[in-house]
Amino acid sequence: MKDLMTKLGYNFQDKTLLNMALTHKSFSTQHNERLEFLGDAILNLYVTEYLYKEFDSLDEGKLTQFKATIVSRENLTKISQDIGLSKFIFTGKGEVLEGNSILGNAIEALIGAVYLDSDYSKAYAVLDKILKENLLNLEEGTDLKDPKSKLQELLQKRNLELPLYTLKKRGSKEKQIGFTVFCEIKDLGMSATGNGQSRKKAELSAAQKILKKIEIT
Repeated sequence: MKDLMTKLGYNFQDKTLLNMALTHKSFSTQHNERLEFLGDAILNLYVTEYLYKEFDSLDEGKLTQFKATIVSRENLTKISQDIGLSKFIFTGKGEVLEGNSILGNAIEALIGAVYLDSDYSKAYAVLDKILKENLLNLEEGTDLKDPKSKLQELLQKRNLELPLYTLKKRGSKEKQIGFTVFCEIKDLGMSATGNGQSRKKAELSAAQKILKKIEIT
């Protein structure tokens, strides 16, 4: 755990909060969902405040687009992979981390845990550290459109038919992966399946997989 705290730039006083933030509900009834709820709110406030202060010339639409990309489950999962979070997660037997929202959720839970263990300033300091690359990309003008928008624009430029998203499975709040969406692009003969806690997140996941397929063709 010491290695993880070093990467976060924060040393927990109450290690039970740290352990809970890393515990999935498949492992224990003392899991991280409530911390995730808290961390999500702090993350959204942090990103919103940063964008408002740093990009005073951007309209609401562009700010919203930037924010959605930074707080997306895909981006949080990537951050978790960058800091090697998977080796610290407690999950039930047979639970798969790859292609799941567990890692991204744990990032939010960690932020909530840092806040409860200290205060807003310490939680913000951790976010400064783990989101540094994202924020620099924004300042350098990196394209941060969400996967669905990127895919749609790419297909429109090629004068191809837009993707068709079909809901295959509607889940419940009790399930970690509640929705399954099938994305198909007939003109390219490509398709992919995405999962997420909402239909929108499942569609974003499927679109991202299609984009990766296009990149390697």
